[in-house]
Amino acid sequence: MAAASLVTLAGCSASSGGASGGSLEKTDIVVDAFPAIDSAGLFIAEQRGLFKAQGLNVTIKLAATSQTAIDGQLKGQFDITSADYVTYVDNVLLDKAPLRIIAESSFLQPNVLTLLAKPGSKVQSVRQLKNKTVSVNAPNDIGTLLVDSLLTDNGVPLSLVKFNNNVDFPHVPQNLLTGKVDAAFAPEPFVSLFSMNVGTQELADLDQGGTTDFPIQGVAVTQKWAQDNPHSLAAFERAYAQGQEIADTERTAVESALKKFLGMRPLAAALVSLPSFPVGVNPVRLQRLVDAMVRFGLLKQKYSGFKIKSIIDGG
Repeated sequence: MAAASLVTLAGCSASSGGASGGSLEKTDIVVDAFPAIDSAGLFIAEQRGLFKAQGLNVTIKLAATSQTAIDGQLKGQFDITSADYVTYVDNVLLDKAPLRIIAESSFLQPNVLTLLAKPGSKVQSVRQLKNKTVSVNAPNDIGTLLVDSLLTDNGVPLSLVKFNNNVDFPHVPQNLLTGKVDAAFAPEPFVSLFSMNVGTQELADLDQGGTTDFPIQGVAVTQKWAQDNPHSLAAFERAYAQGQEIADTERTAVESALKKFLGMRPLAAALVSLPSFPVGVNPVRLQRLVDAMVRFGLLKQKYSGFKIKSIIDGG
């Protein structure tokens, strides 16, 4: 649940509008967001007119992947993105992308991100994944990190598991049923949809062990955008924080947003498991991500001393 008030985190009440911090440099804002339940707070802020109350006209586009969102952002196509943290950190450290994390979107709760198996699979435990194939939707992103942690916690050497790195979520059932993969990483709402439509089995919940309450998705701008648009950014943050607080306390609001923005059917929206939607940015929580990336080889050992606070502060 959201632990802090909007007044504390945003510096003023949400009713103060965009003019509270000065005139807005930019009022038309385009956000490219990965289409997941993690973006519910963003969806709610638009759906309930919270951005408009701050003087902003926000257009939300749905990204194919976190990387395509960031690529477009760096080209100036999008003002703000919502994507997974692993991809953000990779872009900053490996490609020197000038990104700044301005807000959190989600962190793990039970049954939100899972490892699935086909109906009647002979693989009944994580330990049975030795010499098997596991799919993730992109190489070296949040799915890879979470599965690596799960395998390690269960004593399965990573060298004995083959990864299929490019199975997008809608094609997970096909890959499982045809035997192309033995297990598949999948998030909600796909977990609930696959269970209802195909009968997939949950092999493991990824909210466990070293990745309990793990940070998943956040919101970022480029450093230049933040410098050029400080009042617009502050207005966006105020409205976004309101959306996050509503998402974390009103289940019906999340269901409504998922139906509108992700096209979920009412039954699926009612059954889907939800992450936590935090307000603000918690550097301690996000540092766990960087440390895990180093531990599992997504980042080289030379980054072991890197502090994610520098991405939050825009340094």
